[in-house]
Amino acid sequence: MAGFRDSTSDARRGWATLLLWLLLALLLAAFGLMAHGVYDHQGFSFDGPILTWFHQHVTPARTAVARALSRIGEPKPVAGVTALLVVALFVLRRWRDGVVIAIEVGGAAALDLVSKGIFARPRPTLFPHLVPESNFSFPSGHAMGDMAFYLALYLLLWRTLPRRWRWIGVLGLLLAVAIGVSRPYLQVHYPSDVLAGWAFGAGWVLGVHLLTSHRRKRRPMM
Repeated sequence: MAGFRDSTSDARRGWATLLLWLLLALLLAAFGLMAHGVYDHQGFSFDGPILTWFHQHVTPARTAVARALSRIGEPKPVAGVTALLVVALFVLRRWRDGVVIAIEVGGAAALDLVSKGIFARPRPTLFPHLVPESNFSFPSGHAMGDMAFYLALYLLLWRTLPRRWRWIGVLGLLLAVAIGVSRPYLQVHYPSDVLAGWAFGAGWVLGVHLLTSHRRKRRPMM
């Protein structure tokens, strides 16, 4: 009976891992599709209408919320919280988790900088910016960095906390989505920048997770 349960558990683990690899492939394909459109200077037909819709629904209250979300998701605060988390994991002697978190979040930040230099997409100019920005637009650093951080945190909490507390990680992912949405509302990113940032950030973290999870001898988390 124990052998049957073990084989069933192994089968479920195998299917979960396969699904995660398929999700990773979809995320990278989505980023590749958008990167190709930006590199060829073709753009995307949905960018303009979405930016126009946001512009038509601007209110002082919504702008205040969007600016607050944007400040929360800025690279420096995310880097600071990541550094504190890594130090805390090292203090708790969870060396591997600390290194993995550093690679997931730090690697996403580095890839964002490299990507911006490669694609050199100007910021949207359809409507006035509601916050100042000066560097390139693709992919969105807020979307990519925050998705990477909160997905990495979600996977860490899933491995660490009892099941009844894992919803905390889901709240982090929802915050990452809200931060990403704030950027086109503020007219400093095309929606495709944000979608590409989410896809690339999530894909990077998921790839690192899959490549390192077997060494932790734990089930890959969904």
